[in-house]
Amino acid sequence: MAEENKMKRFPVSMQPDIEDLLKEISPADFAPATKEERDDFIQERQSVSYWKDAWRRLKKNVVAMVALGVIVFLVLFAFVGPYLIPYGYEQFNKGAENLYPYHYALEDQKRLEAEIAARTETEVLDVDQMIAKAEEEAAARGEKLSSVDKAKIKAQAKVASKKSAEASEDVDPDALRKELGIKRRLFGYSAAELERKAGGEHVFPHIFGTDMYGRDILVRVMYGARVSMAVGICAALLVLCIGAVYGSISGYCGGKVDAVMQRIVELIYSVPEMLVVLLIATALKPILTEYVNTGSGPLKSFVNTLGPNLISMFIAFGMLYWVTMSRIIRGQVLQLKQQEYVTAARALGASGGRIIRQHLLPNCIGQIVVTTCLQIPSAIFLESFLSYLGVGVSAPLPSLGSMATDALSGMYTYTYRLIVPSMVRSVMILAFNLFGDGLRDDLDPKLKK
Repeated sequence: MAEENKMKRFPVSMQPDIEDLLKEISPADFAPATKEERDDFIQERQSVSYWKDAWRRLKKNVVAMVALGVIVFLVLFAFVGPYLIPYGYEQFNKGAENLYPYHYALEDQKRLEAEIAARTETEVLDVDQMIAKAEEEAAARGEKLSSVDKAKIKAQAKVASKKSAEASEDVDPDALRKELGIKRRLFGYSAAELERKAGGEHVFPHIFGTDMYGRDILVRVMYGARVSMAVGICAALLVLCIGAVYGSISGYCGGKVDAVMQRIVELIYSVPEMLVVLLIATALKPILTEYVNTGSGPLKSFVNTLGPNLISMFIAFGMLYWVTMSRIIRGQVLQLKQQEYVTAARALGASGGRIIRQHLLPNCIGQIVVTTCLQIPSAIFLESFLSYLGVGVSAPLPSLGSMATDALSGMYTYTYRLIVPSMVRSVMILAFNLFGDGLRDDLDPKLKK
């Protein structure tokens, strides 16, 4: 009877096959698997944490990894490079003013001068020797050279020198170099440095040339990249801390608390940021200057290094620039706080602060990273603009913005002074943007590959 009921559960067309299958099954088929069988069948998979999984996916992102390599190179360039170069960022190298990133060899310069002298028949006239020779000739004749004769000799020498100079000016040095096959060589050297180099002494070249004061541009670019990168990263971390806390509290509490906090954000949005920075710098400058001159304590050297302008910029970032970050975090928290795991944590008695720290903010990591990486270029641009206005980094400490500003006066003659810091700043900003975008794709669980 039981077998008939079992057979009625299946269609008639399948009953013969099922009967054959039941005949083939034996109790041995239900015996537990041996260890060898389990090892062959079950492939254990190693548990991977969230950050290891994100790093695995990030390594497959070629663009993000190239950007990360560029960022690492810029960090070494800015923070290690100055220790490898014997020049200081404020060191004046006498005789090395306005050097290009390339030069003509000393032997080539002598060859050019000799060729110009030969073509113009330039003769170096020594007036004293000419007068002495004329006096000897007059003494041999038993005469004495008069003052009128001496004046005539000086006049003749002056006219001859003038003609030689005019003839030398008619020769085009560039055309003559091309005719002689004289080419420029890499890296800049002054005439004195070339002589020392020809004598066998090791002279470190001015790879990017020098400015109008003879300061090495390479080491100044390194210090400028250090300042710009430090300002960008510190400002972005400051914005991250304030914006994440403010936005998460506003989004989690909701209701009247959220309404009041967002009205404050809208009020801050209406404040002209640049005007606030300039006002803070103007107000703090006499106070900080007096503190540096008369005060004491561990903060004195720190304030003296940064200067009132950078301190005012950081204060402005802490007062104004976190609102965009807070809006982004608030929007994410408003979506995430309705999820089941947040409801479960609240039912288990977790406090609001623990829910924000352990559940909400970790799930906003993608947006936080992207916004932070985008804030770094924004801070670098702000520092450059303030340096252009003269309220950025205090001289003589260089920044990429102040170097570009100084190069504008000789942009057509010494174009390299503008190109070098501008290229470094552009590469830095592009690398942070691409790396932040790659992190966003790899840290967002919704985009998991």
